[in-house]
Amino acid sequence: MTDPRLNVLVVGAGMYVCGTGTPGFGTILPSLFQASREGSVNEITIAATDPAKKDSVMERAAGLGRQLNVDAAVRYVPSEGSRDPDAYLRALDASSFDCAIVSVPDHLHYTVTRNLLLRGLHVLVVKPLVPTVAEADELIRLAELQDVYAAVELHKRFDESNLRIKRMLREGSIGDVLYCLVEFSQRQDIPLARFREWAARTNIFQYLGVHYADLIYFCTGARPVRAMATAQKRLLAAEGIDTWDAVQATIEWRTPGLEFVSTILTNWVDPLTTTAMSDQKIKWIGTRGRIEADQKRRGLEFVGPQGIQDINPYFSEFLPDSDDQLQFGGYGHRSIDQFLQDVRALRGNRVRAADLNAARPTFRDARVATAVVEAVNDSLASGGAWTTVNA
Repeated sequence: MTDPRLNVLVVGAGMYVCGTGTPGFGTILPSLFQASREGSVNEITIAATDPAKKDSVMERAAGLGRQLNVDAAVRYVPSEGSRDPDAYLRALDASSFDCAIVSVPDHLHYTVTRNLLLRGLHVLVVKPLVPTVAEADELIRLAELQDVYAAVELHKRFDESNLRIKRMLREGSIGDVLYCLVEFSQRQDIPLARFREWAARTNIFQYLGVHYADLIYFCTGARPVRAMATAQKRLLAAEGIDTWDAVQATIEWRTPGLEFVSTILTNWVDPLTTTAMSDQKIKWIGTRGRIEADQKRRGLEFVGPQGIQDINPYFSEFLPDSDDQLQFGGYGHRSIDQFLQDVRALRGNRVRAADLNAARPTFRDARVATAVVEAVNDSLASGGAWTTVNA
């Protein structure tokens, strides 16, 4: 029996969905177009709040169709009228969907995801899942009650570089881990322009640092014990955005017989002239060796009229296949496509939602990173005090 083609609801129409505010196409919509080309996806519905964005989104969809040579069925709601924060609910009332992908501002994750789970949909949520453990626990409870597959789009788990690191750590290649150091930053136009409407409702650790909090857990299996954070407000506050420019978080981790510390340094005030949207490095230091990964400089550099660009072709990129036809691939795409393939297997009755818990970034698995985020936020609120992680 062939697994069914999926009708997919996407909640949100921002940068990660379709490249809004950038010259590109984003990651989610190209992944769905690639899946449509491969026979996994039937119809795509994008539900946002602003009907005025319809023409722009549909133009990008048409451009994607030309890039990938695929005639994917796409519609946008609301198509007219005033702004509608509940457009996704009206889409659910009007049509039937197999799954949903949530890509909205952090503070809306809980409400939107809860409503989708109550409708019995399989759900993929971009990171962070939610800011608090209480919200995560409620969503886990609902997903299990509804017997649906609920996952977080933690694409760093699909990066070959990180998978190789995981293997080395699990094999003891560097001995006992002593500490891990992460430097992760983004350009200042993210909070100043692209996310300006809601940047003050989050912070750089919650929005970005959560990736590496999850990755440390994924690579080692260690549980976070306590966290302490410091932060600075300068540039963004001066621009009328009341959030931290930079956050430095120290987290203690524990496995049976071993404890180690991670320090995650994050900011989103890098200059616009930096060579990539994200600058990211990770180091692991052990008793018998070290691992260092520069996850910005992947070895592909482009120098053109606008300056120098470090290109990461492994995240998400249009690349020619053996027939010289462009296809969309990379670990960002694989993260989304894995969810789609899992939903198809569920709809084809080949697996159960519970079968996926051990091998996927489910809500229950992503709860660990949520607990780190909450502890870091609590530490910031208390002036940098050590805070127990409720993992």
